[in-house]
Amino acid sequence: MELSVICPSLNEINFIDQLIDDLCANDGLEKEVLILDGGSIDGTVDRVRELQKKYSCLTLISNPRRTSTAAFNIGFDSATGQYIAFVGAHARYSKDYFKFGAEVLRSGVCDVVGGPLEQQGKTDVGKAIAYVMSSKAGVGNTEFRTSKERMYVDSVAFAIYKKSMINEVGLMDESLPVNQDDEFHYRVNSRGFKIMMIPEMKAIYFVRDSYLKLFKQYFRYGLYKPLVFKKVSGSVRLRHLIPSAFVLYLASFPLSFISSWWFAPLLLYILLTFYISIGCREKFGVKLLCIPVFPILHISYGSGFLLGLFKK
Repeated sequence: MELSVICPSLNEINFIDQLIDDLCANDGLEKEVLILDGGSIDGTVDRVRELQKKYSCLTLISNPRRTSTAAFNIGFDSATGQYIAFVGAHARYSKDYFKFGAEVLRSGVCDVVGGPLEQQGKTDVGKAIAYVMSSKAGVGNTEFRTSKERMYVDSVAFAIYKKSMINEVGLMDESLPVNQDDEFHYRVNSRGFKIMMIPEMKAIYFVRDSYLKLFKQYFRYGLYKPLVFKKVSGSVRLRHLIPSAFVLYLASFPLSFISSWWFAPLLLYILLTFYISIGCREKFGVKLLCIPVFPILHISYGSGFLLGLFKK
């Protein structure tokens, strides 16, 4: 088998049909698609079983440990492919996504490959979230979210790996229910392997559609990031620390009576937030919805990070 595609699922009935059509598309590769279900109760499992009649390459596997990290490890044990793809269910993949990835890996220029994410929302709030998550002011210099150039990177989403490399680096760390790919990619880089992002691998990622879901998502990202740093030395980047500094700054406001200059950074933050939000190409209502996304992203991640430091 040339390629094994591993995809975690949990209550994905709204995405599963389009997802499997994308993953099982005839692209000239000899591949298998492994859906690792973590206990769906919305009909996802029954729908996958129905689609197995249509696609002979499709396999359904139970993931009793439920996390996406466990899905990768369980799927890897069953995978027979020379290359291993690890993808998400809330996304669409171009017909040639895996073909391009396999060709790049076959050429020997890298050991891991993925593409930039085109982030989209299905509601007005989702569109606002997608816009902010595509900006450096929102998520820092995360290349696969903010750039579309071919380049070597520290990490990439929905990656395809050489199986031989995974055998050397090891599987994903199941003590990390989130950020597991970050920690895994840090290990990949530390061993001298190369990760490449190529714009030909087109993927659309559907962001959360509410502020509350976004807050919970990024709070968890922040919460487990210190554990990643503990496991992988030298992985800290400035973008990881700025949200926490912002949260500490906000928490210091009882001391703001000391000087009127205390408010200057907050005023600048508010002005930049408005300025960048107005740059959104969606209708005016969506521009306004962009404004709260910035503090939600930064405060949720920063407060989660600080709590994670305390727990560590």
